[in-house]
Formats: sequence, C-alpha cells, structure tokens
Amino acid sequence: MSDNLDKLFKVARAMKRDTSRVEFGFETRLLARLRIERAQAAPWFAFAWKLVPAFAAIAVALGVWNFTGATAVDLPTAIVGNTEDTVLVSYLTGDSQ
Repeated sequence: MSDNLDKLFKVARAMKRDTSRVEFGFETRLLARLRIERAQAAPWFAFAWKLVPAFAAIAVALGVWNFTGATAVDLPTAIVGNTEDTVLVSYLTGDSQ
C-alpha cells in the first residue's frame, strides 16, 4: 500500500502544472487592484499616524510645563530651570522680566 502511494506521489511531482492561464495579465490585474484600494477613502486612524509628531510635541510641552510647575514666569526660565528661585527673586524685587 505504501509503495503504491509513493508511486502516485512521484507521478504527481513529475507532472508539470499549466500556469499560463494564471500568469496571463497578472500585472494588469495587480495594478487594477492597487488603483481600487488607493481610490477608497482612508480610515480615520490612517491620518492619526501622520499626526503623531504633533501629538508627541504637545506631550513633551505639557511634560515640561508640568515638571516646572505653573508658576514659571516665562518659557526660557522654565526650560533653564531654577524656576522657584527665579520667581521668588522676581517677586521680591518687583521685576517682571
């Protein structure tokens, strides 16, 4: 039984399949399908990926603002640091810098 099965598999492997029908017009079919997929409206989350850099910049800005506290006089002072000392000195001296 096993020998018959092996012979059948050997014959099946030796046979060449006719793929000319599948190959005909493959590029045309592929390009037509790509055009259809590109013409369809993109989902909303596809645009969200394009906005990731803007979201990241907003998150970093909010993180800096949160880390320095809301009492910072201006952005350069908040970035440089020592905001509590700067605010205290500006409060005591009356300078608004």
